[in-house]
Amino acid sequence: MTMINPSRRFWILAVRRGGRFVPEFGSFVRGEVIVEMSQRRRSGVRRSDLKILAADPDQNAIELALAALNDA
Repeated sequence: MTMINPSRRFWILAVRRGGRFVPEFGSFVRGEVIVEMSQRRRSGVRRSDLKILAADPDQNAIELALAALNDA
């Protein structure tokens, strides 16, 4: 398992679509992702269909994080 470099952490809001989590929003600022999640909750998206992930800011790391979530 690769450790995430805290100074380069990228936060992703994943939303469950068709039974799988997909990335919907990302930011280097965790608070921005939390605000986006809150907006989705207010619009009716269930909490169980929302997840916040941390990954390195490259496409491969994001895909690996999502694959791990979907395989869990």
